[in-house]
Amino acid sequence: MKLADLAAALSLPLEGDGSVALDGLASLEDAGPGELAFVTGAKYQAPFAASKAGAFLLPAGFDARGRPCLRSPAPYADFARAVELFHPRPGPPPGVHPSAVVAADAQLGDGVSIGACAVVGAGARIGARVRIHPHVTVYPNVAIGEDSEIHSGVHLREGTRIGKRTVLNNGVVIGAPGFGFTTRADGKRVRVPHVCPVEIGDDCQIGANTTIDASHPGHPRHGRADVRTRIGDDVIIDNGVQIAHGCQIGDHSTLCAHVGLAGSTVVGRYVFMGGKAASAGHLTIGDLSLVGAMAAATGDVAPGSQVLGVPAIDRRLWGKVVAAKKRLPELLQRVRRIEKRLGLDGEG
Repeated sequence: MKLADLAAALSLPLEGDGSVALDGLASLEDAGPGELAFVTGAKYQAPFAASKAGAFLLPAGFDARGRPCLRSPAPYADFARAVELFHPRPGPPPGVHPSAVVAADAQLGDGVSIGACAVVGAGARIGARVRIHPHVTVYPNVAIGEDSEIHSGVHLREGTRIGKRTVLNNGVVIGAPGFGFTTRADGKRVRVPHVCPVEIGDDCQIGANTTIDASHPGHPRHGRADVRTRIGDDVIIDNGVQIAHGCQIGDHSTLCAHVGLAGSTVVGRYVFMGGKAASAGHLTIGDLSLVGAMAAATGDVAPGSQVLGVPAIDRRLWGKVVAAKKRLPELLQRVRRIEKRLGLDGEG
């Protein structure tokens, strides 16, 4: 691909020789004369100067030193777009594989692809151009929006709603019963039926082996009128995340690997939760908050907060706590010396 053609495909301004031929993409350090690399900021001046790449994606104000480049407000994001142009993923052809089982009353939109050994239940509604890969189970009355992709091993339980252009990766389970039990008068535990289906918005990405549980009508509302488990639009969820019954996640939020949300957690918009972060149930994590890796929110998190630690506290306070912990051995020795001087040693 000529650099000028790439500029047109990405709608980015071109500087320098547009006839440079590109046959791939690579990092600044590894790229050769036929490859495109990207720079995100001034700290990469030295690697840029040493790079052998034939062309670059550069941010505004970065000195190109006369080398061919495309100017981008978000070089990494546009590099990702370029990857899709150079390495388009082959899609399965439209149609239903002979080994698939599709209920007679299931509705299939134009261009739908259903792979080998997939099962589509009664009353399911599959939007146009949806791709269902092999060994997917779509329970009755599930709805999947147009242009979504459901990878192998996914299980969508009864009544689940999936938005448009949403991707569910391998092994995702949506709509299984939440972890809900009550106790009878005689002490025997009884499972509470979770019959409120999960709803997932448009343009979401759900990572492999993530589970999102259904809720039940009597679930505590935590100040909400709606008790369903709901995922908003443009929510990115990593691999191995557990979202319990009745949780709600606002638009544009990000949950990294192994995050765990207990029942009825409300996550706001543009929230970022680091790997292995967790929440106790029945709390709210406010808009634009950051819950750091392995942090445990045990109470509400105010909008715009940044919290770390167990239990999660303001990141600045957490930094002081960590610094203090490093001094504990020294402080313990000092305390023992003081106790000895006061004749208190050995008294516990």
